[in-house]
Amino acid sequence: MKHNPLYLALLTATSIISTPVLANDDVADDEAYDQNRITVTANRRDYVDTDLAMSVHSVDEEQMAIDNGQHPAESLNSLAGVYIDQLNSGQGHKTAIRMPINVDGYYLFLQDNIPLQSPAFFNHNAMWWSSFNSGVNRLEVLKGAGTALHGSGAVAATINILSEPVNFDSDTSMSATFGEDSYYKLQATTSDRIDDNSGYRASASHFNNDGWRDHTGSVRSEVNFRHELELDSSSRLVTLFTASNLEQEMAGSLSEDQYAQDPTQAGLSDTVLAVDPTRTTEYVRLSTQWDKMDGNVSYSVIPYLRHRTNDYTATWNKNMPAVESSVDTFGILSSINIDHMNDSETTFGIDIEITEGDQYSFQPYDITTTGWGADTYLQGEVFFDDTTSFESFSPFIQHTRELTENLDLTLGARYDYATYEFDNHLTMFGDIGHGNLSLNDRDDSFKHLSPKLSLNYHFGEDSSLFFRFANSFRLPTAGSLYHLTTSESDEGISSLDPEVSDTYEVGYKTNLENLTFDFAIYYMDVDDGIVHAYNANGQRYLVNASRVIHKGIELATLWKVSEQIEVSAAYTQTKHEYDEYEDFSGNEMMNAPENFANFRIQYKPQSIAELTTLIEVQNIGDYWMDDANTEKQSGFTLVNFKSLYKVSESLSLNARINNLTDKEYLQNAIIRYGRAQLYPAPPRSIFLGFKYQW
Repeated sequence: MKHNPLYLALLTATSIISTPVLANDDVADDEAYDQNRITVTANRRDYVDTDLAMSVHSVDEEQMAIDNGQHPAESLNSLAGVYIDQLNSGQGHKTAIRMPINVDGYYLFLQDNIPLQSPAFFNHNAMWWSSFNSGVNRLEVLKGAGTALHGSGAVAATINILSEPVNFDSDTSMSATFGEDSYYKLQATTSDRIDDNSGYRASASHFNNDGWRDHTGSVRSEVNFRHELELDSSSRLVTLFTASNLEQEMAGSLSEDQYAQDPTQAGLSDTVLAVDPTRTTEYVRLSTQWDKMDGNVSYSVIPYLRHRTNDYTATWNKNMPAVESSVDTFGILSSINIDHMNDSETTFGIDIEITEGDQYSFQPYDITTTGWGADTYLQGEVFFDDTTSFESFSPFIQHTRELTENLDLTLGARYDYATYEFDNHLTMFGDIGHGNLSLNDRDDSFKHLSPKLSLNYHFGEDSSLFFRFANSFRLPTAGSLYHLTTSESDEGISSLDPEVSDTYEVGYKTNLENLTFDFAIYYMDVDDGIVHAYNANGQRYLVNASRVIHKGIELATLWKVSEQIEVSAAYTQTKHEYDEYEDFSGNEMMNAPENFANFRIQYKPQSIAELTTLIEVQNIGDYWMDDANTEKQSGFTLVNFKSLYKVSESLSLNARINNLTDKEYLQNAIIRYGRAQLYPAPPRSIFLGFKYQW
């Protein structure tokens, strides 16, 4: 039976209201804790980082104000083990956290603990659906597999973007930032109380960037609304609404000759540019959270609605087909936490998602391609037209208890059961021409149990040593399952299992008055990798048949040298290699820099206390350009300058210079089909802005 997610959601939303997570009492009562030590991503409740046996780091609002970035990457890349590759300096991105730089579904992207997208329709650009450019309070990254509260995709990391809370004292601000290539970002937010028990925050932003390369411009607008209501002394509701629209021009990679000739060109032919290929996406999300504390038991329920579109021209295909998609979701995140009063606690709950996605691809104009696979495509030809209904049901439990005065044990497990119902709207099945395979309607299901175990030894209130084991998984997407070519076969789908991973990690954390230090060693194997195999007829199909090993060491420190000087450093050494995969066994993976480093020195001159300046040095190591390990690409080192000057209580000025030395380098380079594909990086870029608050 088909379900309409929005219809179900609207029925439910009329009877359920929402709110944010109540703080852990131990944390809420201790104002001495630095907010950078507090995290909510692990358990949807406030915890001090040394109380968690995992690697989790954050960027606070103060640091984001100095960075004043156009993308979360400009702040997240300061964290150990984190590298976000900002595509063409626009809004798209690839991610490399305990993984090579990739576009696969090994990451769980959240905002306020709510997934930004469905795992059945994963998109590597998920952070463009966050409200990063308006009303963000903190960025958090949980590295490695997620906890029992995290489902498909929380394999290598979970990124959580946390919105700004309501200010119950009237607070309004406007800001603007301007830069080269017609760059500007306008932001406004206002917050106030409605009455003694409720308040609101409304935020909006508009962003424009023509891009330093041809045909890489983007325009984005977003609005956000937050309402907080204290029901009584033990419960409250928080309602969040966000909507955004993004239009982005599309460019391609460059050949070596094109790069030498002009690195600013789009890398697209005149034929492609004539149709002005763009990507547009609209996004709407509404959530409401109810939290209640009843003695030693706390309850949390978060129903949410989510809608997004994603329309684009597939410029990487010679015929440049148009692709249109729309995905609607209704979900519920629910949990109960019990404090057993004997130095132990138990959290259990159920996450439910109902999603329906429509996907449509057609030929927008007549074209005859040349070279290998030359063909003639006629306007109006349809390549796929289908609806996939996805449902998931995920109960979980997590228990923490004190084994000794200093040693804590956490055990957890999550069971995910997911179903796909594929409805093909085409009247033709089998080979429909141009190498496309049209499948009959079908149903598929996947299930996975994810166990978790960790030990955390406290040396005192400010330092801890931990060991962690966590199993996680990722589901195949609807597109990978049902949009096949005639060289492929659907015979492997029914026997396909989720791709699973095991993370083993040892880490140490210390938080002293003027020094914090984090150290982690991890080993992660991704088994049952979903790859292609061939049947007796030479058809390709999906099968669980690869194993990849990821390992590394991560170091991070923050040293407050004096009232004027603060130094932070983050370093990661990694190795990613195929253990079992066709002819690549023993090879290192492509696009996997051998190290990441970020060094920042922040200076507040005593004579100008309102001025903060920051020098940032970022290093990306060498990496292989292909899985055959035939050629390496040199890494790069960048220097950035950032400053913030508070003219008065109301007015502040900011400046940012990216690539201060105007270094020419490649943001990324790979080898495909024997040819190098180069992605040039922007030259020196200067940005100036102001913020006025009252």
